[in-house]
Amino acid sequence: MVKKRGLKWIGIMAAAALALSLVSAPASAKWPEKPISLYIGWSAGGASDIVARSVALEMEKKLNTRILATNVDGALGSIGASQVISGPPDGYLWFGGAAVHGTWPVLGHADISWTDFYSFLAVVFPTTIYVKADAPWKNLDEFLADVKAKPKGTFKFGHPGAGSNGAIFGGILMEAAGITEDVVSVPYKGGREAGKYLLSGDINFTSVTMGDLSDWAVAGRIRPLANLYEEDIVFEGVTFPSAVKKFPSLGPYQAINPYFGVYVPRAVDPSVIEKISEAFLWAVQQPGFKKVAVDQRAGVMAPLIGVASDKQMSRIESARGTALWDLQIAKNDPKKFGIPKPDAWKWPPHESAANVKSWPEKAEKMFQEGGFK
Repeated sequence: MVKKRGLKWIGIMAAAALALSLVSAPASAKWPEKPISLYIGWSAGGASDIVARSVALEMEKKLNTRILATNVDGALGSIGASQVISGPPDGYLWFGGAAVHGTWPVLGHADISWTDFYSFLAVVFPTTIYVKADAPWKNLDEFLADVKAKPKGTFKFGHPGAGSNGAIFGGILMEAAGITEDVVSVPYKGGREAGKYLLSGDINFTSVTMGDLSDWAVAGRIRPLANLYEEDIVFEGVTFPSAVKKFPSLGPYQAINPYFGVYVPRAVDPSVIEKISEAFLWAVQQPGFKKVAVDQRAGVMAPLIGVASDKQMSRIESARGTALWDLQIAKNDPKKFGIPKPDAWKWPPHESAANVKSWPEKAEKMFQEGGFK
């Protein structure tokens, strides 16, 4: 009788232990168990929105869960990103859009930066000056000559906000041409929105990500005058003229050309990051994503995760931070954060980068074995 009771007690204890192990099993082992929320930091229709949504759509298939995208625009994406960082680090809240995180402290928008996120970078786009299709200028030389000839303030240029690649390219191009004081800068919430005001005639030109309005250029509604790239680019029969050929001093600032992707807080469990990494590397190779990001938006495929991603985010921080300070757009000197100038950049560039939480080893291995070096 005692023996049977003992066996019964052992059975009860074993069952309890099993139940406890199931209850106490890390949530990351079952992740994802519910939909993921993706906060896109820019308005709908622009490159940030299109790329983030298209890569998320493919990742849904691999993760077997919904990824629900919401536009939370403002302050160059830092409003949406701050909400993501302040949320629970359970892997269910992501940020999406342009890789401009390093500029937020320089601009005074937020205390967070790229070191707070794992950056899953998918595609890069050059930055472009667009005018309406019926604009009188046949090339950049004619345009610049007209700006100089007209009274100051005659020309207005739209961009996706202070600190954006559009604002920077427009600024450094006007500086190189000696027309900075002649043009009025008008910020918008995104490149697509700036394009709408270009079509309405409220502004004379836009400086935005090439992919923001490339479909309108192909449709003949607008025309590219200058592109921040060392060579001319031809997309769907439309030529995007190189601005670097005319102004070689712009060459080092090609690093401001935006990368786009999705970003997950570094506080998230490594096992979850591994699953996200696997889904991301699969997603960017799918025909559906390439059709949207490359074929339709003229993006350049250059997927990055791991240390390679961290280095690219740091280079962007350096180029953009320096340009913003030199153009007197930034609130804070990049030196305050240890950010070097582009020609002095090396890895790691500052203490925050040196002490950043590493990517999971498995994620690094997946990236290298996937041929994305």
